[in-house]
Amino acid sequence: MRVTPPGGVAIISACLKRAGYNNIELFDATWYPVDNDLASATKDRDRSRQERQMFPEYKWERTDLDPNMFMLEDVDMYTAWRQKVIDFKPDVIISSVVEDTFYLWKKFMDKVTDRKFISIAGGVFCTYFPQAFEGKCDYILRGEGDEVVPELMDLIEQGKDGHHLMNVHPNPMRPAMNVNTLPPTDHTIFDERSLYRPFQGKIIKIATVETQRGCPFKCKFCNSPSNAALYKGETDSLFFRKRTVQHQEEEIIDLIEKHDIEVLWIVTDTFLTMSKKGFDEWAEMYSKYKLPFFTQTRPELLTPYQATTLKELGCLKLNMGVEHGDPKFRRDVIGRIYDNQRAIDAFAIAREAGLSTTCNFIIGYPYETMENCMQSVELAAQLGCNDTNAFIYTPYHGTPMRDMCVQGGFIEDNLIVEMRHDDQGTYLNMPKPYMSREEIQYMYNNFVRLFRERERELKGETISATMSA
Repeated sequence: MRVTPPGGVAIISACLKRAGYNNIELFDATWYPVDNDLASATKDRDRSRQERQMFPEYKWERTDLDPNMFMLEDVDMYTAWRQKVIDFKPDVIISSVVEDTFYLWKKFMDKVTDRKFISIAGGVFCTYFPQAFEGKCDYILRGEGDEVVPELMDLIEQGKDGHHLMNVHPNPMRPAMNVNTLPPTDHTIFDERSLYRPFQGKIIKIATVETQRGCPFKCKFCNSPSNAALYKGETDSLFFRKRTVQHQEEEIIDLIEKHDIEVLWIVTDTFLTMSKKGFDEWAEMYSKYKLPFFTQTRPELLTPYQATTLKELGCLKLNMGVEHGDPKFRRDVIGRIYDNQRAIDAFAIAREAGLSTTCNFIIGYPYETMENCMQSVELAAQLGCNDTNAFIYTPYHGTPMRDMCVQGGFIEDNLIVEMRHDDQGTYLNMPKPYMSREEIQYMYNNFVRLFRERERELKGETISATMSA
């Protein structure tokens, strides 16, 4: 239940239904026991993060719901999947695959090799490494699927081939579409239980909304710079696009009326990438609903006016990606350019407005030294943040930083990352003076402890200085 129903699946379903395809069902592995053969299944990640002090001890309680509501099915997910295919007899199976789930996807598809269907795979991993899917499915889709999937279904329904369509590998990409022509996401395709999610020690009913596609910034651990370059280079179009406030409102109304959601997650990477006029327009719209929500932004974007307004509108949590504490390393390696004082000020602005905050740091970047990493500890100690996430860097396909790792000899070029638990550590193998695998794991395990100790030291220094004065 850590994973909110994916908006990518919800929008593809909505586009298919708009095109007249309503005989659609979803297989969701959430409600089946995990595969204990997967390395990622050996740890409860939330409990592990709790042990590392990344958030307080918690328990999930929801007294107004049937206590049996969230019980897992009494069958393994592969058996359930195969039975689903046998019973539903799909003409087409569409899979949205991210790099972490590639091997899991193969395992699922291997269970139904004796069944007859057309297989389509899409998603960010297909976009940047379509070669991994060659010979494993009938159609490999790159880029956005909102337009090409219904077009492909029309051809399949007519008994025709669709390998000539743009966005079907190895054909060229089509230009980025107008996102304001899309229908509201189809959350009805998900089991209603899937809309419930743990949040700050409670189980809440939640759905997601995006205010834009893409991100205008160029963090090298992210695929946004690659998306921008890919679409500009292949289609001469801009991947970063904003949805109108009216278009967002239509979707919010749809989610409230159909699902009676309790909290909205605005999943936009950098929510505050808008002018004051744009922010005011959004705030005026959202004030009609005042649905509790949480979202994320960057510390260099937050203003006191925005913070106060977000609080008034019902913002439960504001997540700000700090990512690293060494300004020079942050600029040269990560592609983030801002002064540490700006981050300190942003969290102070949030506190003054009464906003609860979370900050994100990443540990074990390529070319990172222990000295670099300790500067992240130092900055974290000065932020006064409520909760802190520390993640070990992962070299995903389609990110500029992965190329940096390959060129530096820190990973093999053919590496496909997979789901793993936190104790499995980094994929990178770097020589001195850069962080060793053991150092990266140590800093991950102890990051919160170290910066909390430093935080207490700084508070003690402040008290002493005040008394002396």
